[in-house]
Amino acid sequence: MKSLTLKTFTSVHTWTGLGAGLALFIAFYTGAMTVFFHELEEWDSYSSVVVDEQDYAIAQTLIDRVLEVDPGAAENFRVYPSSAEHPGHELHWFERQDNGEFERYEYRLTAGGELNTEKDNAHLAGFIYRLHYTAGLPSSFGLYVLGIICLIYGIAIVSGLVIFIPNFLKDLLVIRKGKNKKRFWLDTHNVVGVISLPWHFMFAWSSALLGIGIFFLAPFQLAVFEEDLLELIGSELGVVAPLEASGEAAPMISFAEVMAAAEEHLPGMVPRQVRYTNAGDGNATVNVFGRVNEGTLSANAGVMLNASTGELLSMNHPADAGVGGTMYSGLLSLHFVDFGGFTAKWVYFFLGLAGAYLFYSGNLLWVETRRRRRKTEQPGTGYFLARLNSGVCIGCMAAVSAAFLASRGVAELPNRAELTELAYYVVFLAAIAWAFFRSVANGARDLLYLAAVCSAAIPVFDAVFIGMPIWSSLAGGHWPLFAVDCLALAGAVAFWRMARGVHRRSREGDPNSVWINAPRASHASLPEVTSPNPSA
Repeated sequence: MKSLTLKTFTSVHTWTGLGAGLALFIAFYTGAMTVFFHELEEWDSYSSVVVDEQDYAIAQTLIDRVLEVDPGAAENFRVYPSSAEHPGHELHWFERQDNGEFERYEYRLTAGGELNTEKDNAHLAGFIYRLHYTAGLPSSFGLYVLGIICLIYGIAIVSGLVIFIPNFLKDLLVIRKGKNKKRFWLDTHNVVGVISLPWHFMFAWSSALLGIGIFFLAPFQLAVFEEDLLELIGSELGVVAPLEASGEAAPMISFAEVMAAAEEHLPGMVPRQVRYTNAGDGNATVNVFGRVNEGTLSANAGVMLNASTGELLSMNHPADAGVGGTMYSGLLSLHFVDFGGFTAKWVYFFLGLAGAYLFYSGNLLWVETRRRRRKTEQPGTGYFLARLNSGVCIGCMAAVSAAFLASRGVAELPNRAELTELAYYVVFLAAIAWAFFRSVANGARDLLYLAAVCSAAIPVFDAVFIGMPIWSSLAGGHWPLFAVDCLALAGAVAFWRMARGVHRRSREGDPNSVWINAPRASHASLPEVTSPNPSA
């Protein structure tokens, strides 16, 4: 390959990586945790009170009570059936507010048969998942921003592969240790990137599709198809529009009859959600969504019935899907790791952490590449990016651990969800500010110590607030509690050791580096720090 071509691809890889890296670090770090979404929910909502699973008769009672006290729910509501992980039935419906946002209402039945309208304040898993697909930006536009970032991420992957191809066999699994930190960061960056390359291709593609796929379909909707595009491709994707309301009231078949019909049409399906539309109308519909062939890539299934007559209106089964539907369903399963059980989840967990490392190390490589080898004073852009990288990346890790602590510590308060989010954003923003207030090395060291302390405190909070020390969760078989506490302790040890390494380098490393603790007077001035010119 010509040197000029290689230089061009290197430049593309560098700038696309820098542009996307910080947001993708947050997405990958939190994404590694959300592969255990349901386990995080169990950790967050742990209670020593054992709740028995509820039968379908209780679900019907719940529906009747909700429609009686809140008729507005009839237009569209969802029932989440009782399961071993979530023993009680839940009913949710969403009401559009004047500002365009949706207000969610939640209902459950207590053990005494009373209607409970309090929202579940176990919010941590949902919040971490939102960080995964918005990087902490407001949900109204964060998803779309991250979708665009994933397109940039795809460009970075392709350009990085082109750069690595000439030395593919020679450098495939080579990690050279020593005083040359740039070589170490480059080797580990390349090894992690190549090993997880297929996974990164899948995530770049699926994330862009989920985030901004609607914008790619819009031109076809407006300029090509005269009919509604959803009507043409909806059945292929398992989405079918409900019947139009007739305006005539009619009784509905019972919840038990709905579930029996779903089992008859889709034997072996594990129901996850039951969605009613226009309940009480002659054309009321009910969709039962679930999974068949559990553990495979194509497992999503569903059946739509007339809720008044029980008539089958449509059915979606992986075996009957076309090529497009199979590919789409498989891509979703790959993205959300809806296959392979816990083995696949653990693989995704470590790949997610490796992906976060990829973006962190890429930014460090940028700093090392532009280091002045013969001068103590370094480029202002080097100081700026090193501080920003530490503040955002290490700050995110510390802030996530702080959110765990807050969610456990204020579990009894009604505003638990708000306080959990507040804990994250306060620590995250304070970490960025601290990184710019301190020298590069001291700031990174301090934040790593903070992350270590916050992570180590998670099992302590479990012992104090719910009376479940780590040895008790092991003995009692409370595996989500035990796993979270073990990973928190492992993270604490890793953060502490990294902090010690940063501290040693600040004292014993190459003096011509942003990581050495030189006097503040020798650092670049503010105009130089904010310069976008990498050769400044």
